[in-house]
Amino acid sequence: MNKLAYLLLLPLTSASHVPAYSPAVAIRPVSGSTGELSLRPVKWSLVGGSEPRQVVSGRTVAITVQADIAKGWHIYSINQKPGGPIPLRLELIGPADLSIRGLIKAPKPELKFDENFGIETELYSGSPRFTIPVGSAVRGLTGFRRFQVGARYQVCSDKLCLPPHTDKVDVTVRIAGRN
Repeated sequence: MNKLAYLLLLPLTSASHVPAYSPAVAIRPVSGSTGELSLRPVKWSLVGGSEPRQVVSGRTVAITVQADIAKGWHIYSINQKPGGPIPLRLELIGPADLSIRGLIKAPKPELKFDENFGIETELYSGSPRFTIPVGSAVRGLTGFRRFQVGARYQVCSDKLCLPPHTDKVDVTVRIAGRN
C-alpha cells in the first residue's frame, strides 16, 4: 500500500515545482531584467496622442502609428515577399465611409537572410513608424469618426517566431465641411 501511495504522490510533487506556461502564450525575457518575463514583444501606439485628427471632407489625413519592438525581436515589412514570414498588414477597422487612400509610408526595411525561413527577408526592429493616408470618398461627410488601425504581423527573434498576431490602435477623426 505504501508503494502505491508513493507512486501516486511522486507525479504531483514533481509537477508542483514546474512553472505552468500556457502553450498558446509566448514569453520572452525583458532586456536588462533579472529574469522577468513579458508576454508581448511588440507594442503599437498612435503617434501624436489620442486627440481627434482634423480633416476636411473629401481630403485625407495622415495617421501615424509606431511599433515599439523589444530588443532582439523584429517584424517583417509590408512588402515582404511570399514564401516566408507573414508580412506586416495595416488596415482600418470601423466605419465603412473611411478608407486608406494612397500608399502607406514606411521606413526602409533592413534586408537580412532569415535562418528561420531560409530566405532573404525585409524586417524592422526598434521603433518604426508607419503613416497611413485616411480619407473618405464621400464628399459632404462631416462629424466624428472613431475607428481602429489594425496591425497584423509576425514577430521573430534569431531563434523563435511567434504566431501571427493583430493589435489594434484607437483613432478618432473629426471631418469638417468644405467652405
